[in-house]
Amino acid sequence: MLVVAVLPGLAAMLALFFTWREVRVTEQGQLTSRFNDAITNLGSPSLDVRFGGIYALERIMQDSPRDQPRVVQVLSAYVRRHASVPATGFVKEPEEPGEGGEAPEHRRPTTDVTAVVNVLAHRSPRHDAGVQVDWSRADLRGLSLTTWAFEDIAKVPEGGAFPRARAPFAYVNLEGADLRHADLSGVDLRSAFAGEANLSRAQLLRVDLGEADLSSADLTEANVMETNLAGADLSGAILRGTFLATTDVPFPVKGADLSRAVLWDADLTGANLGGATLTGAILADADLTGASLVGARLRGARFSAADRSLQAEVVAGTVAESANLTGADLHGADLRGADLREVNLTRANLRGADLTEADLRGAELTGAELAGARTEGARGLPGPDVPHRSGPAAGPGYRRTSRER
Repeated sequence: MLVVAVLPGLAAMLALFFTWREVRVTEQGQLTSRFNDAITNLGSPSLDVRFGGIYALERIMQDSPRDQPRVVQVLSAYVRRHASVPATGFVKEPEEPGEGGEAPEHRRPTTDVTAVVNVLAHRSPRHDAGVQVDWSRADLRGLSLTTWAFEDIAKVPEGGAFPRARAPFAYVNLEGADLRHADLSGVDLRSAFAGEANLSRAQLLRVDLGEADLSSADLTEANVMETNLAGADLSGAILRGTFLATTDVPFPVKGADLSRAVLWDADLTGANLGGATLTGAILADADLTGASLVGARLRGARFSAADRSLQAEVVAGTVAESANLTGADLHGADLRGADLREVNLTRANLRGADLTEADLRGAELTGAELAGARTEGARGLPGPDVPHRSGPAAGPGYRRTSRER
């Protein structure tokens, strides 16, 4: 009797299982068909049809998270195909004003590429399953990757706060990409691969570039404000005139965090690093001629080629020379325990700097200003009757970094 009573329930459960299975098979078939149709649309010569394919793939990501990795790969390839850096290198941009004296017109991504970028910027990265957004050697000049709303940004000068949301692009591949004049404000670029990328005059406000690879990247005159570059590799990077400093105008912005960053052989000529954090950073072979480091935190920073332990940490080459800080403004900088052996500090402003326990043996201090500097425990400073002295690496024969600029 018990078996007879159970049989109808078991039959109902089996019917439900097979019905569910049929529904799942139908759904997967529909998703496959939708995916194939979207891919076909991406190859259409019609911009409107391509838009349909882009947004169809976005909907597939939303309906089927398990298919998101494939969609990310397809959309990444679309960007590389439709916006690629020429084989001859970065395109030369106009620098002269146009007719009437207006600023030169800079290129921006096409509307379909912009649509792809926005779709990827608003995806949920937890469904990527380890797949990397790959925009290597993509021409993305003038790109706006930020997801901050305009109304939120408008409130900041009036006492509002910067948005906390970040567009999810950790581990993105931007190697050799052209991002001149791009706005990457508020983007998560942790551990990004951006070696040899062109980021000149880009806006990088509150970007997370922690542990990123920016070796040999060009950040000339970029605005890198309140950005995390802790542990980043900036070996051989060009940062001429780059702004990484604290500012109070028009609203307070903190200096960039470059703690433990590798700036070996970097060109920081005329860069503004006032108030920035460079604790434990490696600056050997770097050129900081005329750079502003007012109030910068340089505790334990390593500027000296005499530090043999640096060879193991600089994998891209050989540390040949100590840093060049000719004419640099280090007024009030925290240089406690910094390794400044054989560094060129000619005409550097060290007024009020904290040089406690710093090592300046062999440093070139001709014309350096040391009034008010704290020098307890510092080694290699001239005596009270010696205004300055020349070190072995300085003088007329002082060479710039061994790497060609």
